[in-house]
Amino acid sequence: MKAVLAFACLLGAASAQSVLLPDSMKEEVAQVAKENPSLKLEFYSNSRDAREKIATAEGYIGSPDEGLLEAGAKLRWVHVHGAGVERYASFAKIKDGSVTLTNFKIQQGPEIADHAFALLLSLTRNMAAFHRAQEKGAWGQNDARLPMIELRGRTLMVIGYGGIGTQVAERAKAFGMKVIAIDPKDLPISQTLDKTGKPDELNELLPEADVVVSCVPLTPQTEKMLSTAQFAAMKKGSYVINVSRGKVVDTDALVKALQEKKLGGAGLDVTDPEPLPQDHPLWKMQNVVITPHLAWASDQRDDRQDDLILTNLSRFAHGVTLKNRVDPAKGY
Repeated sequence: MKAVLAFACLLGAASAQSVLLPDSMKEEVAQVAKENPSLKLEFYSNSRDAREKIATAEGYIGSPDEGLLEAGAKLRWVHVHGAGVERYASFAKIKDGSVTLTNFKIQQGPEIADHAFALLLSLTRNMAAFHRAQEKGAWGQNDARLPMIELRGRTLMVIGYGGIGTQVAERAKAFGMKVIAIDPKDLPISQTLDKTGKPDELNELLPEADVVVSCVPLTPQTEKMLSTAQFAAMKKGSYVINVSRGKVVDTDALVKALQEKKLGGAGLDVTDPEPLPQDHPLWKMQNVVITPHLAWASDQRDDRQDDLILTNLSRFAHGVTLKNRVDPAKGY
């Protein structure tokens, strides 16, 4: 990358670039500012402060609303925290391409993939039941209605083979599983993948899967991608794991499939609605594990994300294409 940036400098690509960042990043960006004198970094303490300063900014790091973008007359780049961009992709300046949007896709793969397997293993090894027994100080016996399942030799389908899906597939292979990937891209068969399919082949391939993991972004094409027809196509006793967006799964159809014992269980880090109402039936199901949309959390997350922001600040200063660009038309 240094060679690319040096070449850009020789071409004169670097001119004064104003970027508005949160106060919390002052220490992290000090070195990149020193190495890139053309960067003019300003900082904001809250959303009101950001709105007062956005008029002169060409770049913005944070979570803007559409009003902030409209007030930023000079904005050319916005970096948002997180991987999902459904709330930003429809903003006028993002949609028409006048502002480049980048995010943390790919960076969040390791921790979210870990979490997907934490949810899966909680179900296949009946960990929730044992934890309930532990809380009572009881030497709990396994509930025969929730059998102990071995993953080796089973088939996992990952829907969405991006930064998260690839990490899920790697972990599945480490457990001795076969892997099917569903993705719009053309994917080669590899040591990680045994079979691939397009989204229009989902229903055809679902009967082969013992575990289905949703890793897709929320777009008009993926909303309720897993609904009545898909649950009907799945093996009896199979598992659904959702670490993407709650609206990818039709909640009512999921509840019905669980009640009718079509599915063996569900592990949900995201739900629709979110959070679930206290009286929602999913809370009471013994074969459902729910976590409060925190699969992104990790002790190493901040370092990876800081590295991306620092890299993109340098690239922005020198007019080089930014990493992790989002295609607003695709929604990821």
